[in-house]
Amino acid sequence: MLDALIDLAFVAMPLPLIGGIALQVLALRRFSGGWLAAAWVPALAMGAALAVAVLGVMVGSNLAPIWVVFAIPLCLVWLVALWLARGIAVWVRG
Repeated sequence: MLDALIDLAFVAMPLPLIGGIALQVLALRRFSGGWLAAAWVPALAMGAALAVAVLGVMVGSNLAPIWVVFAIPLCLVWLVALWLARGIAVWVRG
């Protein structure tokens, strides 16, 4: 039973990354105005984390990719909150 749960956990690991990328692309395509500016925040943060990781690996750091690992959940939470806030704003406006 425990082996099945561990296997499921390893299979589910890339899902937040895939979901985050999908939400990011959709937000950048659908939002406008201030919502679009807020949607660029996680994109720029992830870009900075990727740049730090790549540069760190290039100079021999094996811990540099941890920046991407830390940035993924933060950016995903930001995007989910942004989509929820926008949905509530549209719903209230009617």
